Amino acid sequence: MKEPKIRFKGFKGEWETSRLDCCVEFLDNLRKPIDEGCRIKGIYPYYGASGIVDYVNDYIFDEELILLSEDGANITDRNYPICFLAKGKYWVNNHAHVLKTKEGFVNYFVSNAMERKDYSQYNTGMAMPKLNKEVCKNIPLAYPHTKEQQSIASFFTTIDAQISASTSRLASLKQIKAASLQAMFPQEGETVPKLRFKGFEGEWAKVSFKKLYEPSIIKNKTFGADKIISVANMYYKPISYISDEEYLQSYNVMNLGDIAFEGNRSKNYAHGRFVENTIGDGIVSHVFIVLKPISKQYDLLFWKYLINNESIMGPVLSRCTKHSTMMTDLVVSDFLNESILIPSFEEQKHIGSFLQNIDRQITLHTQRLEKLKQIKAACLDKMFV
Repeated sequence: MKEPKIRFKGFKGEWETSRLDCCVEFLDNLRKPIDEGCRIKGIYPYYGASGIVDYVNDYIFDEELILLSEDGANITDRNYPICFLAKGKYWVNNHAHVLKTKEGFVNYFVSNAMERKDYSQYNTGMAMPKLNKEVCKNIPLAYPHTKEQQSIASFFTTIDAQISASTSRLASLKQIKAASLQAMFPQEGETVPKLRFKGFEGEWAKVSFKKLYEPSIIKNKTFGADKIISVANMYYKPISYISDEEYLQSYNVMNLGDIAFEGNRSKNYAHGRFVENTIGDGIVSHVFIVLKPISKQYDLLFWKYLINNESIMGPVLSRCTKHSTMMTDLVVSDFLNESILIPSFEEQKHIGSFLQNIDRQITLHTQRLEKLKQIKAACLDKMFV
């Protein structure tokens, strides 16, 4: 194939064939001393993958290369694709070849063309295969005339700008949510939040959990496998290999508004966590402890965020859980004797609605970002030879 599947209007004919060294410049003599004690970025090819990772200089070899270039690129020393670097300080493995695109030739061309290549035919050595630079220079590439290059480059630059904008917006929304979860709930030792909606004032009420929840031990009699709830992610996750109705009767019913304790410890949840059911009635494995709300003024969205808020619930769970080998076990009686600060029902609704709106925006921008990446990937596949 010498023509791409998709082209801009006005362009036709076969692409020209050239060599890699006509499109890029091989950079040499880039070795420089490593700053003592510095944390740096490096290109790290390892076990079939390559990427940019954080290094501490204790793990760096003396032969590493440094590259300070916005347009630099790196071919790793085995069968890995070309890797373009953003502007910054990078260390590249000493077996790699560092390339720079020449003026007038766009990164997208070289990157996409090289990702289609089978590097094994250009390797030398047996135990430690390595790309031979002189052989690399002769790798054939097909590329269009300058005007078509510019059109394609402009198109992908626009997509990249949109991806960057969506990424930044998504990061900002996540920061806003994290800050809101801190500021809109009283932290340990406080009785009022730092941030409130207009019209609400006064201290939050201290209420015992036994006035808010009670254990729910309802065994399943009616739900099928299609109503199995993933507590970790809160969605229905049918398990195809579970079809035995008798076994499904060992599952616990989890109704809308119920909370389940997940004992997995993580960096975000040191003593496990509670997750509220916001999707509808269903069933969960018998290993989960389920509690149901008994308060008459219970806002579903507010409790979704409060009961899962580590800064609030972490200290509570540290006092009413026991550590086992891999998880933590909840002592229900101890938990129900704990207390928590809560606002009026009206303020609950304002807080829950606000945080839910942020989550909706996060979801929309996540979907948009994923769609843009899919569009870019599809175009890279069809707009190059």
